[in-house]
Amino acid sequence: MNVSQQYPSTIYLQQNLRLLRKRLKMSQEELANRVGLNRGNIASYENGTAEPKICNLLKLSSLFEVSIIDLTQKDLRDSQSLDDANEAFQQFSTSDLELLQQHLLRAEELKEVVHSIHTCFSFRTRSIEDIHANKELHMAAMKFEELFEATQELLRNHHSLIDFIKCHCHK
Repeated sequence: MNVSQQYPSTIYLQQNLRLLRKRLKMSQEELANRVGLNRGNIASYENGTAEPKICNLLKLSSLFEVSIIDLTQKDLRDSQSLDDANEAFQQFSTSDLELLQQHLLRAEELKEVVHSIHTCFSFRTRSIEDIHANKELHMAAMKFEELFEATQELLRNHHSLIDFIKCHCHK
């Protein structure tokens, strides 16, 4: 399959946002408030001068009850296309839910592993008499703490994304 077959050349995001917003009888300001943005963001998306971040696409697709793919790559002006998109959005299979649950459990396991590694590291560094005297060891300890914090943030974001998908895609 070549690239042109994988990725459609026409992006319908601009017109679909305007169409779906108007169907819900919302102003740009109201839509922005519903998804945690400002009116200027929505205007930029509808004018094509800016593209939303993936998290904002998720919020918009959830609000309009269409998939991100349909929101961006399908012409929803035809009411049948919109009905099909809404129906597909609401069909979240049992296997999809099970997969989400597996990801959620895996995220919890990873959180425990990371916490255990941090606990072990903290225990080990406490037993070193003067960690501050050894510049390299002190620097390594600081970098480890930074890495631990970044990992914690990634795990929180991963968990939030799974929860978002689970809560907003399965009605």
